Amino acid sequence: MTTGKSTTEVTRRRMSTLVVVGSSLLLALSGLARLGQVAAEAVNQDAYLTAHERVGAPSTFAALPMMFLIGVGLVVSLVALAILLLALVNLVGRNWTRIVTWIVGGVTLAVAGCWRALALIPAPSGEVPEVTEWDSVKAVAGQLIPAWVEPVATVTGFVASPSLLVALVLLALPPANAFYRRRHVVTD
Repeated sequence: MTTGKSTTEVTRRRMSTLVVVGSSLLLALSGLARLGQVAAEAVNQDAYLTAHERVGAPSTFAALPMMFLIGVGLVVSLVALAILLLALVNLVGRNWTRIVTWIVGGVTLAVAGCWRALALIPAPSGEVPEVTEWDSVKAVAGQLIPAWVEPVATVTGFVASPSLLVALVLLALPPANAFYRRRHVVTD
């Protein structure tokens, strides 16, 4: 007795669902990792700001960089929440969600890559007189930073971008195309 469906058709449907679910799980992992990065960086920056206050650094030292880092943290948090939302909405099977995921994910990967490249550029060594005792600041900040910050920052740094990249690749595979295409097929 046949059911009218071939084995390969059933296998393709299962494969398409698995690819999209796997992609959504990776998107969620990437979003959570980005939120973990923001949390670790916020705790780290707070410890350094407190260390500067205890050592007696100039009062205007951290105003501009802190405002910049707060802005970056806010943008990264919003993007991470958008990625988490897209991870859920992609499971519905609407093609627009996949396109928005590619756009948001692609821009996120490009910005993360540029940010990583900027971190590799050495700081300029100008002839500015040193008024801050950097060794004292680092020592005080090292005491203030909780033990969980460095491992969380390291693990989330290794997880966030690769999981997002793999999720975007999975969304471009033919099984994902089949998943999104079959949602639009009207049966008589």
